[in-house]
Amino acid sequence: MNFTKRKYYALFCLLASTATIAESQKSNVANEKQSLIESTIISKVTETYGGKSLTFVKSISITDHNKMISSGQGESPEQPGFFRINEVLTIDFENKRKSMLSWRVSRTSTDLEKFIFDGNQGRIYDILNNKYAQENWVTYHSTGDSIIRQSDTMIARSLSKNNTKVSYQGEAFYLGSLHQKLNVKIGVGAEYTIFIDKQLGLISKMVRQHPSAGEISYAFSNHKKSGGLIFAQDLNFTVGGQTRLVSLERNVTVNPNLEEAFAVPMGYTNWGPVLNSSELVVNKLAENVYHIGKERSFTLFVDAGDYFIASGGHSGLTEKFEALKKITGVEKPLNYMISTHHHDEHFPSLKEAVALGAKVITVKQHLAPINKSINEEAGKNNIVLIKDKSSLGNGAVEIYNIATLHADNYLLVYVPAAKLVFAEDHFETQLKTAMPRVHKDMVVFRKAMEALPINVERLIDGHSSRQLTINEFNNATDTYTDFTCPAGFIICNNG
Repeated sequence: MNFTKRKYYALFCLLASTATIAESQKSNVANEKQSLIESTIISKVTETYGGKSLTFVKSISITDHNKMISSGQGESPEQPGFFRINEVLTIDFENKRKSMLSWRVSRTSTDLEKFIFDGNQGRIYDILNNKYAQENWVTYHSTGDSIIRQSDTMIARSLSKNNTKVSYQGEAFYLGSLHQKLNVKIGVGAEYTIFIDKQLGLISKMVRQHPSAGEISYAFSNHKKSGGLIFAQDLNFTVGGQTRLVSLERNVTVNPNLEEAFAVPMGYTNWGPVLNSSELVVNKLAENVYHIGKERSFTLFVDAGDYFIASGGHSGLTEKFEALKKITGVEKPLNYMISTHHHDEHFPSLKEAVALGAKVITVKQHLAPINKSINEEAGKNNIVLIKDKSSLGNGAVEIYNIATLHADNYLLVYVPAAKLVFAEDHFETQLKTAMPRVHKDMVVFRKAMEALPINVERLIDGHSSRQLTINEFNNATDTYTDFTCPAGFIICNNG
């Protein structure tokens, strides 16, 4: 390289270096400006929600009473499921403890429970049954996590914490007022965009996009003050534009009575050991009858000679069917899949069944949601409708359409040779040997089953590997009594 070329090359390098430095400086200025905007917004939100009263609060109780609405989870496909959930979460920030009192009511069940994580271990106390269970999943982070996510006060508190990532996303109008947007990711949780009223510093909305469900939105309004803290008295929670939760009562209490909140109920006994179904469980219940699954998704298979008949399970049917063929050592098709009822958590198994070449057995009332789930064109040739009763495999399996609290049209599966009833969502228990918890839907199911011309000795369901003898089932349901709110529990006073 001659002198002239070296001179121009050096000049080019100098200019390039200068441009890079300039771009870097420009980027640093932009980042500093962005960081200043973010810190200014966070400071305003913190001050609005209570300032030091918020950031240095030692303990807090959050009252969260609401009505949850679940599309398609009612007694028929046209009806949503309605759930009343009254909960009070107490957080002891200093000692990393949490306590939650929970009252949950649906058309089928009532539950009054106290969750306590004492800093070392987690327990759930079943107040209506005077029982407790040691639960590893009850931790400081998991207990009441949905209540925290639904609390604008707790969102405001988290903004200045080290485990929260914040990114300014500009301004937008919401309900006619100018709002500043922050992308917020708390710990390992999902990333949300929160809308903050620019003038007031109040959190009005929190949203994120779900890949299949659409927009998940928490709308906060009617802000009030309690103990120096601001909280939204009203919350509307929607998924994909559909209402999922509407608040009934919300409040916060600063420095509540921790002794009362963490008081351990006395005289309670342990429910006993629970099943471990984390790996695939394959059980042969009787000749030609198999029960296969894991977690809370189990499927009944009956060998009908030239083919198999199946029923139950949320998902993973293909894996279960492969395990069945392996244990039996035969290659037979799956000809029928009996859909017990219309709730959509069971539909993935139906879709898998159709892919395996099976026909879905259901009733006319459930045709629309099943068609929608498995593809209407596929459904035209792969759905068999029954009315009151039917049988498959030359009597290997009998099907009865009964009415329960869970579903107006429910297909009970009976295997005559094994004197076995299979069902889902009526008598599940994860307890190895103890008597199962009893709700009203189990009692109604028993009444409907006893009206049928069948001889039952055993029962098994689609959520557990535990078999119940008819004596265990009857003894459990004999103990059922209508709910009475225990003395001293205001949370369930209104039923």
